[in-house]
Amino acid sequence: ALSENGRVIVTGCLGAEPDVIREKHPNVLAITGPQAYESVMAAVHQAAPPSHDPYVDLLPPQGVKLTPRHYAYVKISEGCNNRCSFCIIPALRGDLVSRPAADVLREAEKLAKAGVKEILVISQDTSAYGIDIKYQTSMFGDREVRAKFLDLSEELGKLGVWVRMHYVYPYPHVADVIPLMAEGTILPYLDIPFQHASPRVL
Repeated sequence: ALSENGRVIVTGCLGAEPDVIREKHPNVLAITGPQAYESVMAAVHQAAPPSHDPYVDLLPPQGVKLTPRHYAYVKISEGCNNRCSFCIIPALRGDLVSRPAADVLREAEKLAKAGVKEILVISQDTSAYGIDIKYQTSMFGDREVRAKFLDLSEELGKLGVWVRMHYVYPYPHVADVIPLMAEGTILPYLDIPFQHASPRVL
């Protein structure tokens, strides 16, 4: 395919090993892993930008927001791997399923360009982000970004908007973002739900 038209995007299962592909085929345009539909479409649109027709296209590029224009929620994962006895979320939403970091960042970038001043990062268990996909990397612009709490916080902080982390549980690695708060990269705020102090209830 590279010799035919010179423009190739690698997707699916093969895309789960980007280093191997880059080593053998450094000229591919983009590499996305399995089930990374938004990353695939973003790569395609970057290589062949779609024409915007305001008379036909119903949605603005940044999507439809249901919040005031100065802030927006960005969901980074769905579900939870914990089974707390008082919580029904895993029964309703299943185990943790994290979005690729590049998908999250593209959504946040669109919102920032549309005038949003504050990004509120949400999920059922924000601290666990990326565990299910083994912190896989995905391409955002010209660089690879890991699907990990710290890495995502750093990248979101580069967008020039306030970043507020919600539903953060006290995993040991959460302390790694404290320097980012001190630097002003993300807001000095963690929404930490204290569910219960009783092991029997938990």
